[in-house]
Amino acid sequence: MRERETLCKISRMVISIFLPIVVLLSVLQVYAFDKKFYVKEFKKYDITEVTQIQEPDLAKIAEKLIHYLSGKEDDLEIQIKIKGQRAPVFGEREKQHMIDVKKLFQKGYMLRNTGVIFLTIAVIILFKLSQNMYKDIFKSFFNASVVSLTVMTILFLLIQIDFYKYFTYFHEIFFDNDLWLLDPKEDVLIQMLPLEFFIDIAIKVIISFIVIMGGIGGLSFHKLKQIR
Repeated sequence: MRERETLCKISRMVISIFLPIVVLLSVLQVYAFDKKFYVKEFKKYDITEVTQIQEPDLAKIAEKLIHYLSGKEDDLEIQIKIKGQRAPVFGEREKQHMIDVKKLFQKGYMLRNTGVIFLTIAVIILFKLSQNMYKDIFKSFFNASVVSLTVMTILFLLIQIDFYKYFTYFHEIFFDNDLWLLDPKEDVLIQMLPLEFFIDIAIKVIISFIVIMGGIGGLSFHKLKQIR
């Protein structure tokens, strides 16, 4: 009996922890691999003027980046016309930084996929062992939504106040080198993806996350009222 209660308690904790992680990383992947989003951002910030690269070529570069980060391609070798001359898009420093970014994405995939497995196991355990499985599951969903929405709302407010500060913190935490410090006058990568691009994608990811987790929380609260 005690073992059953312990397993159910652990399962509830697993759901509360991993549900927000899986949702967040899934939403991030949607936007990070959305070519249309990149093209829209290029037009919004007049990247053609900044880079002197035409829109069709910018779209090709975006597709190359997406394929590289998703593991469909092994390198970032691509040549296009820049300022009228055909040349490689990315320099060595940019390529080295993107190797680090790709590794970070791979760790994200692994964490997300591991989270899905843990969530599945946790739900199965509650179905098999919990004396009130629906209450336990929806309570776990509700707790996950309340905690994660609180954290995400605070994060949203912080990046509204000073995005660059927390963007810098992010890089200092997740990268053990300074390759991410690129030259906006020379490096195409940072010209194509300026700070405003990351502000936009961060806001979209956070809002989407809040909507999804808010929906899960609202549905769970409604179900809990019915169960009571």
